Amino acid sequence: MLKHLLRIISAVFLAGLLSAAPSAAADLQAIISSGKIRIGVPIDVPPFGSVDANKEAAGLDVDMAKKIAEALGVKLEIQQITGANRIPYLVTDRLDVVIAAMGATPERALQISFTSPYAALSIGVFGPDSIAVKSPADLTDQTVAVARGTTQDLKLTELAPNAKLQRYDDDAAAAAAFLSGQAQLLATADVVAKDMMDKDPKVQLKPKFILEFSPCYIGIQQGNPELLHWLNTYIHISMLDGSLSALSEKWIGTPLPKPFPSF
Repeated sequence: MLKHLLRIISAVFLAGLLSAAPSAAADLQAIISSGKIRIGVPIDVPPFGSVDANKEAAGLDVDMAKKIAEALGVKLEIQQITGANRIPYLVTDRLDVVIAAMGATPERALQISFTSPYAALSIGVFGPDSIAVKSPADLTDQTVAVARGTTQDLKLTELAPNAKLQRYDDDAAAAAAFLSGQAQLLATADVVAKDMMDKDPKVQLKPKFILEFSPCYIGIQQGNPELLHWLNTYIHISMLDGSLSALSEKWIGTPLPKPFPSF
């Protein structure tokens, strides 16, 4: 009798846990059957996501979301998100996928699953085509403007100890020095270089070499292996045909670094 009662209590307790747990996000076949995919994108992280002149979401992550929905043959349901709510929205089943310039960390991987990287922010040395520099070792007589104490400053100091580094208090001052002709090259992030060229077509800040890059990953809810496998396959094919690198050049101004990591 006691054993029977314990079994009943256990079953009731388990049922309560299951009903209290958040519902699982739709896996691949469920998404295809529903005819739509819910993807969260940022609107406050240009060039990955922002609001354009028509008050519509635009950016690298928005384009990526559109391409994924098109490849799946389903309708895209875009939801605007922020850095603070992108993971909570996944684990509570408000979204199927998050594409929001997100870096992968062991802590985040305890809550959600990550695909292979699809994009990357890069830090490097930029300048006009007329300067033939392809590596830190090529820095000889050229003056490089750099913000003091930044990653690019530390990396260049390590890799090119004899380079002529002209240090400034911040990125804006370093950029101003380059624009005024005080420096021939600028060490900065690729998005900064592209923004400067977009604002003034006369400015040439082409990538000379990359010092470091920070990959961006797509996030999905855990327990959806088919969707994860499909997304990784899509990323792999898009890497091979050059479309991901083209997307990077369009929005960030530089192609994907080589070699590029994958899971």
